Amino acid sequence: MHHSSEYYNFSTALRQGFIQEIGTSTCECIQSIFIPPPLFLVHKRLNTLYQFWIHNDFIPKLGPLELIFNTPSHHRVHHGRNPYCIDKNYAGVLIIWDKIFGTFELERENEKPIYGLVTNVKSFNQLWLQLFEFKELGYDKGQMKDENGKELFPGFIGKLKACFGPPGFFPGVKTKQFFWWRCMNDPTEGIPE
Repeated sequence: MHHSSEYYNFSTALRQGFIQEIGTSTCECIQSIFIPPPLFLVHKRLNTLYQFWIHNDFIPKLGPLELIFNTPSHHRVHHGRNPYCIDKNYAGVLIIWDKIFGTFELERENEKPIYGLVTNVKSFNQLWLQLFEFKELGYDKGQMKDENGKELFPGFIGKLKACFGPPGFFPGVKTKQFFWWRCMNDPTEGIPE
């Protein structure tokens, strides 16, 4: 839901999905066991404020701060659907993590980010915006067939793999695993059509 906005402003920062909140709350409950509550709450509020202010299209590049911190310029790339923006600049506060893990990309002066999803959702229905991705994953990808008409993800287990497999996963197509989370198609095998 957050990335489905075709506009990039402070209100975009507030567009959060309830499913994300469920996952975040679960992690926060575990963290609260180990972190003193006052410290945890102060950190959470400061992080929320930081995430809010970087959602704007009017603050220019910030010079040396761009080397270490996630800035509005870096986060504009994260929200872009241009090919150079896809899967880039995941950082919350420190952009150095993206530089370490190879997901960093500078905002291009000659190609400003176009906001929204690669395939935009043609709806303002809040429930649909929260849930459409499950339809995309579970149904659309689960119904894919090869050139002979055979299902790529047969059976219940196949549908689960379609939903929860790594990005770019297709049966019979070799993938390369980077770290534990990033999966890319093996360039020698090509990308499935």
